[in-house]
Amino acid sequence: MKKFYLLMLAAGVSSMASAQEHFEKGKPNNEAYRYLDQYKGLKEYIDYSKYPNFKLGIGTTVSEYNNKGTVYKLTNANFTETVAGNAMKMASCVNGNGDMNFNTVTSYVNNATAAGLNVYGHTLAWHSQQPNGWLRRLLADKPAPELTDGDVEVMSQIFAKDFRTQKNVGWTSDKSQYGYSLNFDNTNGLDIKTTKVCPNSWDVQFQAATDILTEVGKTYKMTMTVRGTKAGKLYSKLGDWSGGANANIPFTTEWQDVVVNYKATMASNFFLLQCGDFVGDIYIKNIKFEEKKMGKTINEERRHLKAHATAKTQEVWDNQMWLVPGSFASGASYVFTADVRADKQAYASTQIHSTPSTYVSSDALGNIPFTTDWKTITISGKFSAAGQSIALNLSEFAEENNYYFDNVSLKINGVEKIKNGDFEGTDLSSFVVKENGGGVVAPSAISESLSYVYVPSTVPQTQQERHDTLVYAMDKWISGMMKACGGKVKAWDLVNEAISGGGNDGEGFYTLQHSEGYNPNGTWDVGGDAFYWQDYMGDLEYVRQACRLARKYGPEDVKLFINDYNLESTWDDNKKLKSLINWIKKWESDGVTKIDGIGTQMHISYYLDKNSQEKQKQCITKMFELMAKSGKLVRVSEMDMGLCDRQFGTAKKTSELTEEEHKLMADYYEWIIKEYLRIIPADQQWGICQWCGTDAPTNSGWRGGEPVGIWDSNYYRKHAYAGFVRGLGGKVYSTDIKDIDNSKKIDTSKGIYNINGVKTSAKSLDELPSGLYIINGKKVVK
Repeated sequence: MKKFYLLMLAAGVSSMASAQEHFEKGKPNNEAYRYLDQYKGLKEYIDYSKYPNFKLGIGTTVSEYNNKGTVYKLTNANFTETVAGNAMKMASCVNGNGDMNFNTVTSYVNNATAAGLNVYGHTLAWHSQQPNGWLRRLLADKPAPELTDGDVEVMSQIFAKDFRTQKNVGWTSDKSQYGYSLNFDNTNGLDIKTTKVCPNSWDVQFQAATDILTEVGKTYKMTMTVRGTKAGKLYSKLGDWSGGANANIPFTTEWQDVVVNYKATMASNFFLLQCGDFVGDIYIKNIKFEEKKMGKTINEERRHLKAHATAKTQEVWDNQMWLVPGSFASGASYVFTADVRADKQAYASTQIHSTPSTYVSSDALGNIPFTTDWKTITISGKFSAAGQSIALNLSEFAEENNYYFDNVSLKINGVEKIKNGDFEGTDLSSFVVKENGGGVVAPSAISESLSYVYVPSTVPQTQQERHDTLVYAMDKWISGMMKACGGKVKAWDLVNEAISGGGNDGEGFYTLQHSEGYNPNGTWDVGGDAFYWQDYMGDLEYVRQACRLARKYGPEDVKLFINDYNLESTWDDNKKLKSLINWIKKWESDGVTKIDGIGTQMHISYYLDKNSQEKQKQCITKMFELMAKSGKLVRVSEMDMGLCDRQFGTAKKTSELTEEEHKLMADYYEWIIKEYLRIIPADQQWGICQWCGTDAPTNSGWRGGEPVGIWDSNYYRKHAYAGFVRGLGGKVYSTDIKDIDNSKKIDTSKGIYNINGVKTSAKSLDELPSGLYIINGKKVVK
């Protein structure tokens, strides 16, 4: 039988409610939400006699918490644990030059612990929101010695971006507020469309490029191909938010290569453009930065293959060359070696084709680098698909260029498949080319001699040097963070979102996430500034090093979790979670590494389609069962909920939800919490963290406009709040409310009235939604 509660002292309740904060009440002027006014803070409903380790957490915007306003009061009143949304991520504390600032973190940790809350650390090792410029500069090739006998001065490229193919920018100011948009196409590249004159030129601004590595004090030449619908100028800065080198970039209505010189003031830069005083369209095809170097003219007698690439007109495959080894199978192992160079530094992406020009897959040999001097490259791996030829896309570099090849070898399953790879003979059957979008033809000739300007290229770090460099960076980061927390943060997401959700690790489980350069199939990513530590340190080593350092610098009793999303996945029978559990076994197989727990993010939705909803619930149950069986601590780390018509369907916005749908979501929250408490043994429970306190604003970058909170956008309790209370096993305790004896039936023969005194048609409370009603002259809460 359902419980109902009899409201006795109406005047007392009214006076009590008037002293409550917004977040302690349901929606105002709506009697259907008055029952929520009676609930205590959520943490009051945790039954520590049954669940002594359980922590109820909330994702927190640290700046709002540190202001000690509504967010601070709401968090302290309702939760026992707080988690920083972004403030404890690496890019929030470390800038592009490696400078670390933990002042915000220290204030947050001190404020929260002083209020009696646990602080959960999020996150130590991730691939998103990283100080990408600093990390890549640490890994950059070592500079080669300048030539002492150079005979010609040349410009050497240090950075280039073609907006016709690289259709992205970094940070942008508010487009809606300042009336502009950024669009891309294959012909004009970046289109900056402005619709109004702003008060300041910097109102319209964006990072056109990031991670430009320079030498402080050195002057660099920037070339931009640009035009506008009318003449004007762009304001620019090469630097970071603390300063940099400024310059104006004039343009006309005709395409021009505009050259501007910048004297670098820092080692890692972004390139900021501003145009708030211009109305119209500004088009930018590409930008590049070059430095002045001395080169030496080389005349060389060497038989080699030359492939000419015209300037790109549309796609990176406008100009191509193919290796034609004959048929190979998916999964076949390969080793590719060659001596390569180009007139201008560049790289070529590669594809698997059947016959040349018949595309199969973009996952071939990865990217092949070319410098202005001969380099021997070696690439090995396994083919991701069957094919007959390998295409090299020679228009990744947009300008006209010549590419040179010698001593080419491609071994498949240990067998050499390239004929005349040293070009000492005349057989060219293993090679074909395409120029400027034309047809596939045999190379025109083998060259006997070569004349070019040699400019010393950089010297790559060895694999061990890269490893040691990143251990240094990780040590600096983790030791700094742990010191800033003063031993008060006892648990951390050691590694965040490691599992890719695809591939085969050799044991039938998913691989780890990697960069697109490492894995051409790409990976799911949020947050920007991606840097995949595992690309350079290896799948095992980067987790083991992070664990070692966290235990070295963290509190003696620190607990370390692996946190990931889609662990309740229905489409693969929880395979991602099974893969994560297997990877933990691999990481721990050294006998030193110890992972304490698993965090499941649970960014979920309630599905109106019954089949979708039932299937999702089954996989949530299975997820909890697998996590319990792992023996690890179990944490629901970032739970929030939307509502969809069906799985992979259309998400409904908060403004579109009915009262009944809100209540369905509340029931789902209740079920999830109860299922966690039912399945996870008490000694493995860490707790549940609600990621979004309030519903998302429509312009939010995270589930914008969706009903993801347990408070609405005005900080009033939603029905979801009651779902949490019921899930925790709570009921209303108040001096103004007494339990009705469930053994006695409430007499409704004289009618049931709503709170406004209007008689309802219902014969029993079972027929009515939750709320306040008048029965026999007394208020009843259903």
